[in-house]
Amino acid sequence: MIIVNRILLSAIALMASSAVPASPWSNESRAALAELCRVVTGEDKVRDKVIEKPAFSSGGSSFCPKTVVRGQTATTIGFRVYTGQWSLAAESHLSSLGKNYRMTKATVFKRSHGKVESSEALDPSKQYTWEHDSVSLEFEPLDAKARMCDFIEYEGSNFNVEGIRLDGKHYPFALGKPKPYPYAKDEPLCAITPQYGKARYTCYMYRHDGTENREKMVMFGLNNQFSKDRFLSFTENGYDIEASCTYTAALAAPYPFQQFGVMMIPGYETTIKVDETASVASNAQTYKKPIPTYSIIQFEGPLADLQQVNYDERWIYYHFNKVSADSLWDVLQDKVQEIEKNKAYSRRQKDFGRLKAEQTYLRRYLECVEEGSANLEDSHAAELIFLKDGRSFYILGNDKYLGYAHANHIDGVVTEWMEGFAQAMNLAKRIRGMETVPETAFDTIPAIYRKELRAMNDSTRLAIERLRNAAAEVTVMDTPDCTGEEFIEKVVRENPGVVLFFDLWATWCGPCMNGIKAMEPLKSQWAGRPIRFVYVTNESSPTNQWTKQIASMPGIHYRLPDKIWNAIPNLNGIPQYYIYDTQGNLFYEQTGFGGIDPLKEKIEEALSLQNP
Repeated sequence: MIIVNRILLSAIALMASSAVPASPWSNESRAALAELCRVVTGEDKVRDKVIEKPAFSSGGSSFCPKTVVRGQTATTIGFRVYTGQWSLAAESHLSSLGKNYRMTKATVFKRSHGKVESSEALDPSKQYTWEHDSVSLEFEPLDAKARMCDFIEYEGSNFNVEGIRLDGKHYPFALGKPKPYPYAKDEPLCAITPQYGKARYTCYMYRHDGTENREKMVMFGLNNQFSKDRFLSFTENGYDIEASCTYTAALAAPYPFQQFGVMMIPGYETTIKVDETASVASNAQTYKKPIPTYSIIQFEGPLADLQQVNYDERWIYYHFNKVSADSLWDVLQDKVQEIEKNKAYSRRQKDFGRLKAEQTYLRRYLECVEEGSANLEDSHAAELIFLKDGRSFYILGNDKYLGYAHANHIDGVVTEWMEGFAQAMNLAKRIRGMETVPETAFDTIPAIYRKELRAMNDSTRLAIERLRNAAAEVTVMDTPDCTGEEFIEKVVRENPGVVLFFDLWATWCGPCMNGIKAMEPLKSQWAGRPIRFVYVTNESSPTNQWTKQIASMPGIHYRLPDKIWNAIPNLNGIPQYYIYDTQGNLFYEQTGFGGIDPLKEKIEEALSLQNP
């Protein structure tokens, strides 16, 4: 019988081989026989299925699957981690066909210059650094019928990855060819006049099947120049902002793996369509060929063509970054020529592109001035078009270049606007600092800014009244007289003999609010014990919203100017927690909120170390 089987297998292999001339067997028959040969020999049972660069439908920019290995005893996924500090929850799992598959093993790799230096078993309680940029996760073997799976760390995690394909295929794209822009190819960019009004941004994100995905809409930073308010009038899939500035907001769109600035100019609306799957595929490089930009993102509206250039040139600063003052002008000329030669751009787009390049040149030039390698008087100032007429208002949103304009004798509507803005901003800083100003303070402010500043003043007046009526346990501190580097230690010195729990947060930060909400019920457990809670935010938390929030947050509260906040050491993200013991020593620190239990445990430990 053994001999017969060997003969049969030999015959099958020979018939399946393409080496047999003039064979009556079709290619399909040969393939079937070859498969039968593998089944009979058991060869199919020892081979793992490997999927390189698997396509996936949705995920963040921090955690990207690179390899999937499907075996009989485990399913292994290799991920690259693109973030400075990270951790991974022990309850991470795969989900497929309505079933969860637990993680059985995890290995973290440390790399240097692209090469693996070391590896270690994942510790869910440990914070890893940017050097630990790869992790291999083993899970229970997936069902043989599974054609895709989801990686779930926990609900709401930035590391969740959905729709990981296990067949090596790609998802289709949802966007068709874009509509043509409503401008003639040779029409130049016209000047605009600053006005007070509403700017509107609307985004539609589409899944691979063409359906709109509103559940995945992400709100990013949207700042009013005067109030520093964020997320103004966010409604479903759009932002509205009423303002008197020109380029009023720096908004990073809900775009997987990338963030980019969107122009929000009073009186103009922009619609953006994003194919989430195409974006993922492009940035995760699951496609061998480049994906056309129009398959990833499309703009519509009167600013659509300029928004496209703004997107295309989102990395423009890297052309000028760290360039010496002596070489800066030559770099600008090369970039302008590159834009001029772009056959896809219209005259309007080329004019705007040049403004964008010149603005970036000025940004780097002012850095050189601060470094001491250049003088504020620029020998090339007369050759620039930026700051010379109303076209600059497409990308000008503050008075950053006012000193340059004065030093180089650049007069006109742009300089006048920056002077008025600087005057209004000085008054806004007073109001943001919880000072209410009399009506006469607005008399010398340009009329275009008065409505915004009066509204800010009214909000501050209400906020002060609210704090007066707040619970006695809420203590609002004045801006400290120190640097950001000194701030934490200063607060520690001013509160001796107690455990200090620092919570660095913001009103717009979801994880921050989750942590604050989880901590509040625990405070009663520590009543009468030597512990104080210190809550620290910055100007990105709107005054009115901040005062509403803290009214129900017993503790010591600081709202720091950005200059102090930005200089706090090792502040890489929020929420950021510090626990100091009764001796004034740093006992524990943590970035991000991964549940209340670790924080509760460390507070208990710090309290147990207090002096008898």
